[in-house]
Formats: sequence, structure tokens, C-alpha cells
Amino acid sequence: MRRAALWIGMLAGLVAAGGCQSLAPVGKYPRAGSDDALARLVAVLPGEYDNHEQVAHGRTEPAPTRIQHELLLVDRDRDAFTWLWRLRSADKAATTSTWLLRAQAGEKGGHVRIVPYRPLDAAGVEAAFGKAPKTFKFVAEQWAELAPCALDGAWDGTKFVAAASVEACSALLPGLGETAALLPLRLQLDGDMLRTATFSDSARGADAIELARRVRWFDGWAAINGGGPQAKAANQDWHLDRDLRLSSEGGRAALKWRDGSPSGYTLELERTAYPERKLTVLQLNVIDDRSGATLTYAWSDPQAQSIGVNLGWLQAGLTQAPPAKAER
Repeated sequence: MRRAALWIGMLAGLVAAGGCQSLAPVGKYPRAGSDDALARLVAVLPGEYDNHEQVAHGRTEPAPTRIQHELLLVDRDRDAFTWLWRLRSADKAATTSTWLLRAQAGEKGGHVRIVPYRPLDAAGVEAAFGKAPKTFKFVAEQWAELAPCALDGAWDGTKFVAAASVEACSALLPGLGETAALLPLRLQLDGDMLRTATFSDSARGADAIELARRVRWFDGWAAINGGGPQAKAANQDWHLDRDLRLSSEGGRAALKWRDGSPSGYTLELERTAYPERKLTVLQLNVIDDRSGATLTYAWSDPQAQSIGVNLGWLQAGLTQAPPAKAER
């Protein structure tokens, strides 16, 4: 992100200074959902995505920052569908950007035009994000339209592909501040994979992209023996945690003793691939906090709805949360 900030600053100096345009009236497009391309996008885009595998296992070079995406369908009116898109970086900067996306059927048949908006009260939007979509209402005065950064897209078979004009969008950088680093410029949705490129990715090269997969949530339990890995069979000092919750894309849960102090071990759940074995799995890792090393792991089919491990001194089981519980 530091390189991205430097890059944005350099680019901002080369373009004409410009602010965010005021919110313009919604264009005269067909009713929301009346276009097949838009209806298909509305049905599949919302959800949470994470590029953990790409970052943790070096799927691309240079490695991108880990970004967690959350897309909520929050509103629909006569002309448009509206999403809130929050992007959170997992680096030391811990940058968070929230954008409003207004999607309309494009002027060309089969096309979709997605216009991003920035919040005029970022703190207020962030505070309300967890309550969406139940309480969200689109109020034009609370948002500024970024029309030059609009993404034009269409379906290519089972993939939806959209892109903005980098040159046109760059003119708005001076008015966006640090949040510009996580402004999406390209996106491609293909099943559970969301491929995106933001201004921060541009620092890695013109073709750099994030590979984020749709997150599944797992609930479960873990029991750790007070004797640790050297525990004797007769040792019944078990410390139980029934409230584990991990995401399928690098979710972690630090195991604790019954008094709340750290046990020194962490569970990690991830979907990962072993290209040399042509194998993709859902993997549950047991990590030694002191060394950061994975002591052991268990794996299952990548679409498995449950997974567990039994090491004698440590036992754990996870089950995929039902859809209603997995949603915010």
C-alpha cells in the first residue's frame, strides 16, 4: 500500500486537479431487473471475497496486499440496483474504503454500466455498514458521483467483465485522498472467483490483478488438553471452546485456555491448491504461535461442508454455517 500511495501521489501531480462531481439524476434506463445482463449480475455478485490464497501461497508475483471484499445489495429503485462495496486491506496500514455502486442497464443491449460514488461522510457510512441492507436508503446528498470512474461491462459466457477508463478516472485522484488506492478499476466475476484491479494494484504493473474467492463461513468447536502435545492419555484437563467461527479463506481462531489466556496454538482454515499434485483442497491447519509453523493439517474436498482434526491432545470440528447465518 505504501508503494501504491507513492504511485497515486505521482500520478495525481500529472493530471489536472479535479474534485468529485455532484450527484446527477439517474439516467433514463429500463427498470432495474428488466435487462437479463443486469438481473444475472444482481443474482450472483453480492457476498464476501478474500484473496488469501493468492497472497499466502504466492500465486502471483509480486504478491499483492491481502484484500477482503464485502458486497451488499442494499437498494433498488425504478432505474438502478445499488451495492455497498467495502474493501479492507490486511496490511499494517489497514486501509478501508467503502464505495456505493449504482448499476443500470447500459445503452447497448446486454451491457451494464456501474457508477461508483464516494461517501461525503465516510465515518457515518462505515458505522451504518453493518446494518445494511435493512436500514440503508440512498440519499443523493450524502454521496458524490464518480462518473469518470464508471465501469462498463457485459457477460462473456459465464463470466461478467467490466472496466473503467484509468486515464479518465485518474483525474479525480486529488479529491479522493488515501481511499483512492482501493477504488476498483476492473472486475471480473467467474463463479466464486472475483478478479479485481484497484489503483493500488497498478503499482505492481499494468496487468496486476487480485484473485479473491467467495468466502464460506464455518462454525465449530475445539478442545485442547492442558498438557499440550505431550499430554498423557490419562490427563483429563480439557479446555473447550464451542464458539469458533472461521472463514474458508484464511480464517483464524486463536485457541485459549479456560481462563482466557492464549494456549499458544491457532487453527486456520483455507482453501488452497497443490499444483504439483493437481489437487485443490479445503485445509485445516494447526499453527504453533511461537514459531508460526504449521504443526499438522487435515484436508478435505474443497466444497466440503465439514472438516475436523484429532491429534489426541487437540480435537476440533467445523461445519459450514447455513446461508441465513452466514449472511450479515
